[in-house]
Amino acid sequence: MANSFVRYTGNNSTTSYSIPFSYRSTADLTVTLAGVATTAFTLNSAGTTLTFNSAPAQDVAIEIRRRTSQGTKLVDYASGSVLTENDLDTDSDQAFFMSQEAIDDAGDVIKVSNVNFQWDAQNKRVTNVADPTNAQDLATKNYLENTWLSATDKATLNNVNSNI
Repeated sequence: MANSFVRYTGNNSTTSYSIPFSYRSTADLTVTLAGVATTAFTLNSAGTTLTFNSAPAQDVAIEIRRRTSQGTKLVDYASGSVLTENDLDTDSDQAFFMSQEAIDDAGDVIKVSNVNFQWDAQNKRVTNVADPTNAQDLATKNYLENTWLSATDKATLNNVNSNI
């Protein structure tokens, strides 16, 4: 389970979704519907439930993600200043949250399987692949259908796929 994001799928009726991870500020939350950022939501007072203004459509990918500031240190220590618990907590939270986000990002990519040392797409489709140019390149469905399959082959495939 991820530590810095959660994913849901819209069903055209649910508007409220749980946020199961901690975050420092609402400014650190990014919410997307089908990959497009949205601010059409409210948070409950505890910040643990997000409610959209209207229910996301059927099968829309919903992602609620924490993005902690990496470009700005939230605490700047100065010689001779008083070290407070709040400063230490803020500094520690920033580092802890950034490390969780990095681990989540690393775990959310295609990687080599430790079973057979082959690339593992974790049962997800691979999208946005260019047409092959070399002998060992990955071939897209579009490339195969429009380069190698006859009209009869395509009709047969379409018939088989429609009966699944």
